[in-house]
Amino acid sequence: MSRVHDVGRRYAAASSVIHQGIAIFAVGDPAGAQLNAAIRRTLFTLGDERSEAWNGVLQAANVLRWRRMTQPQPMQFQTQQPLIDDIVRQANRLRNLVSDGALLDLLAEAAVAVGETDSPLGSVLLESIQEVGPEACIVVASKGAARAGLASWLDEVGATVLVPSELETVGEAIEISYVVAPPTFIPASVFTAPVTPEVTFMMPAWFGNRSVPSSTLGVHAEGQIVVKTTVHQIGDTAEPENAVADDEEIEDAYFPQPVWGTRASDDREPASGEVEAWKVLLAGGQGLWLDDGDRIRSLDPKQPEGARVGYEAVNGIVPGTYLVLREGETERGAMYDQALVALGARASGDILTTQTRWKARLEERLSRVGSRRAMVELDRLGVRSSGQVRAWADPRLICPQRDADFALLLDWLGEPSQPTYDNAITLRRAVYKASADLRKELEAAVGRADLRVLERDGVLHLDLPREGFRGMIVARVLAKAPFTEIVSRHQVRVPFMDGSARWLA
Repeated sequence: MSRVHDVGRRYAAASSVIHQGIAIFAVGDPAGAQLNAAIRRTLFTLGDERSEAWNGVLQAANVLRWRRMTQPQPMQFQTQQPLIDDIVRQANRLRNLVSDGALLDLLAEAAVAVGETDSPLGSVLLESIQEVGPEACIVVASKGAARAGLASWLDEVGATVLVPSELETVGEAIEISYVVAPPTFIPASVFTAPVTPEVTFMMPAWFGNRSVPSSTLGVHAEGQIVVKTTVHQIGDTAEPENAVADDEEIEDAYFPQPVWGTRASDDREPASGEVEAWKVLLAGGQGLWLDDGDRIRSLDPKQPEGARVGYEAVNGIVPGTYLVLREGETERGAMYDQALVALGARASGDILTTQTRWKARLEERLSRVGSRRAMVELDRLGVRSSGQVRAWADPRLICPQRDADFALLLDWLGEPSQPTYDNAITLRRAVYKASADLRKELEAAVGRADLRVLERDGVLHLDLPREGFRGMIVARVLAKAPFTEIVSRHQVRVPFMDGSARWLA
């Protein structure tokens, strides 16, 4: 099919949606409404000065509410019971720590009620799919985790579930898109540049915001096109007695949010053996300290088999990125050790001697002038990656990735260029070879794995035959802290269990 034909089809779909508007099915969901009211009542009563003791139970309850909104599959296709149990457990634990026990009862009872009832939204969605036929519609999920949950149910009826970034693959036989989320949580392109002539949003009636955001370019255009909406109320849409009005000023973020707190590290420069690192929350209830190194191994499930494992720049790590990590230890350290073995006597002699010498000089210079001044001086000399000067002191980070930066760094340190420069490049090449060999094994392991598990759970354990690498995982990044902390260099890039990440997937 020609590109011109595809463009014409998209224009026709957009024209159809503009003229007839989009439909919003606001479906009554008493159990979900009870949970929503309990969360909002708690936030309203406690106010901005609430104790941090509430953060855990409120975060878990908010995640449950989000799943109720975006994953309305029947109970037998749900995986939320551990989350509900955790809410009840946290509520019971807090009774002796806070004075508002009634609010804890509201949250726990509402969570249990959600676990005991199917979402009416799911029934309406299934009826709509069956009415038009699964071959004539698509279901649009908010995120990959929601798609995996919906697909576990809708695969049985032959319905296709996609996320917004995959809508380009939709064929012209599809007549309608059923979007399972409120419009405010979906990219505007889903309805401003639709792939189907009809777009219908499925959302619980208890979520009061039914506004439709405009495209990012629309506000700058003359005669901006506004997509009209028609809201259809379905089922029991009555609000619970304890509901707080939507117009009350409550800081209520429906999308699951991490609780970062404030920076704990003093406003000082890292000492020897320390680095500044961002805390990253991963699926599977794990965390990671991410330093400012050049890159980290990653995986892109959308790439064809054999091309999924690669690298991502550290500054490019965002929620949704999949990182490939070694449990209990950094991959960098293992690759370094294997490179030394491959180089044999040369590594244990001249190479390690020169590496140790220039890194010791770097540590001494940093302790004397500080990393901030060092960055300024190196930047003035033309070192492009000067911001990573603290990371270069790590014994297992060979040298700057850009050769010219390494040459300038050695000159700044007063270190003779040779044989230090050639030795570092030789060691780096050996590390690259060891890393390339591991990549082949990782690609083979990913090829054997079920990537649907990765999308559903956000974490996947890889079975590698290599000794010492059987504990490799792929984990989805859920959030990245807005500030750094000073941590031991040995802590960076090593996954660890973190309770604040447990329910964010």
